[in-house]
Amino acid sequence: MWELRNAVSMLSSTYPPGNGRIISFTGNKYEMKENGQVIRSGEFKVEEDLTASESTCLNIATGKYTNRIIYDNNATATKTFFEISENKLTIVSGCFAVDAGSSLEYERQ
Repeated sequence: MWELRNAVSMLSSTYPPGNGRIISFTGNKYEMKENGQVIRSGEFKVEEDLTASESTCLNIATGKYTNRIIYDNNATATKTFFEISENKLTIVSGCFAVDAGSSLEYERQ
């Protein structure tokens, strides 16, 4: 289970511990909650994808963000990449160069 700490898109927001914005993954199932209420749930899969730099319009170091998460078998959705480092989960998607990118940083609970 992971709780949101930072969100960056056109604006940047920081969230304190206990804010209730949770994402959890169990087997091939995911669940997103806000304040205890499920706002989205379903199945996911992870695939290797080396196109994070071109998909996000960011200069990403080789070997970073090499895995893509696909929610609900929707492979045509905007690509969503993730990286786990220690107790942090960072998810990036969209092209930052056209104000459509977002970065979400979660902390393990």
